[in-house]
Amino acid sequence: MIGTLECLAGTIALGGAGHRAWLWRGHQLRAGGFSLIAFAVTIGLAQAALSLAGSGVAPATGSALLLLGSELKLAAGGFLVLMAFVLGSPDRRGRRVQWQAAGSALVMLADAALYGVAGVTPVGATLTVAPGGRLALAAFLLLLTAHSAWCVGLFTLVVRRAARGLDPGPLRTGLRLVVAGGVCGLIWIASGLVPLVVGLRTGRQDCGEDWFSAPVAVLALTLGLGGASLTALESRLTGPVRQLRARRSYRRIGPLWSALHAVRPEIALEPPISGIGLWGNTEFALYRRVIEIRDGQLWLRAHLHPQVPQWAAAACGSETGERRRAATVEAAVLAAALEAAAVGHRYPRALAEGYVPPAVPADLDTETAWLVMVSEEFTGSRVVAEIRQRVRSELALPDRP
Repeated sequence: MIGTLECLAGTIALGGAGHRAWLWRGHQLRAGGFSLIAFAVTIGLAQAALSLAGSGVAPATGSALLLLGSELKLAAGGFLVLMAFVLGSPDRRGRRVQWQAAGSALVMLADAALYGVAGVTPVGATLTVAPGGRLALAAFLLLLTAHSAWCVGLFTLVVRRAARGLDPGPLRTGLRLVVAGGVCGLIWIASGLVPLVVGLRTGRQDCGEDWFSAPVAVLALTLGLGGASLTALESRLTGPVRQLRARRSYRRIGPLWSALHAVRPEIALEPPISGIGLWGNTEFALYRRVIEIRDGQLWLRAHLHPQVPQWAAAACGSETGERRRAATVEAAVLAAALEAAAVGHRYPRALAEGYVPPAVPADLDTETAWLVMVSEEFTGSRVVAEIRQRVRSELALPDRP
């Protein structure tokens, strides 16, 4: 079971490297992208080597595979820090990269030397050393653990800082998954202290992962590489997500637009659009619909009932939120004005004392969100329905069925 998890962890890492390489095909590979792919390849190969070392191969082969896996883990940590430097501040980036590369190379050489001094001999899935080699084995494991913890901890801290100031979206979600993977990676690394103590006391150590560290390794690599893939997909997802949101908003403000268009067909811009996306994309169709609604509101000014805003505000009561109450008032004003416009009734005081809609920031997303709320109140609010009926009674119109 543990061997299967080790193989799974390696497969996830190598698959993640292949996926990122596929996403970046045809583009110039930046330093951060190279470091990420190199990390995934080295940690995946390290897991594969350690899994093979514990599968009962010949002692000489198992010893070489164990050293290879440990060296690849050290190299993977170095690539992780190099990627963190790319994400971090550009100040002194080049010098930091040089120092980290040199430091990781020295650690790899020192760890290989300690492994040789320890005189490790694999016996099945267990490593053994002579009593005189226990300190060297413990130093080998301690150096491997300390370097890995430094690299993963620094990388996790840098990514956390980068994610903290981002707006909600695939990029922030992906970076948060990477941070979660880093935390799991630190737990995975900390679990290596147990075999360190066991090896120092007994001179024996398992070749691969144990029952606890193997599933943590799988979780760490899945979260980290999955989050990294999600950040790469941000630019590919942004367009489709915006189109879906625009399509949904287009339909949600449809009832308000239809009511205005029924009374004032001239609000429809030329050339007319009979559906979403026939002219330009969906966002363009939404933009036109917002403009047409605002044109209809301007045309209705002469039909605005001067007392409807007060009626609607009083009917909403204090339990309704301020923003929702403002949307209800605007919907009631429009509903009343449409009833008056339908029969050609004008209110002479409307231009001087009429209702002024609340100011909305001049960007499509904010204005659309506001009109969606107004449209919802226009079609579903009890207050709007009562005020519409009250205005119809004033105008001596028959009740609606």
